[in-house]
Amino acid sequence: MTMSIQAWLTICCLAATAAHADDSQTAAESRTQTATFSMYCYWTGEATLGRVDGVVASRIGHWGGKEIVQVDYDPERTDVGELTSALKKQRSFYSLLVSDDATRERAADHVGRGDVSVERGKPRFIEPKHSLRSRHPELAALDLTEAQAIALNSWSYFGGAMPDVLTEEQKMRLE
Repeated sequence: MTMSIQAWLTICCLAATAAHADDSQTAAESRTQTATFSMYCYWTGEATLGRVDGVVASRIGHWGGKEIVQVDYDPERTDVGELTSALKKQRSFYSLLVSDDATRERAADHVGRGDVSVERGKPRFIEPKHSLRSRHPELAALDLTEAQAIALNSWSYFGGAMPDVLTEEQKMRLE
């Protein structure tokens, strides 16, 4: 990934960093990047992006009246183009949201001008992992890591074989 992509992603996630100021590590400190997407349904978007290898955290909410999903991802394993493609395949994508016109111009070089929108202000986040919490509250009640919660939320939304992400101690608590 080129430095210019990393730079514009860092700029577009300033609001996200401010929203997580109480976290012990910011996205930049942990070498992740942050991207925010608008879509018709944030539950679908969160579950879809949770299936992309490299997504390490997700949040859902609203920004300027739009439903959004914001993800932190490892740029060595995925990029904003792959995240956008995953949402488009699920027919859940409206746009990549950025905070200013200059960032939109840089982002448009990588995902297409029509796929990037500027949104002023700050996002408002709500409790994530709806599918996991509503369909499998016994799993949601476990002390899950973010990676476990992402995998189980995507599984609870799309179905299929349950991912083997629980520790032995967690499995014993379910028995």
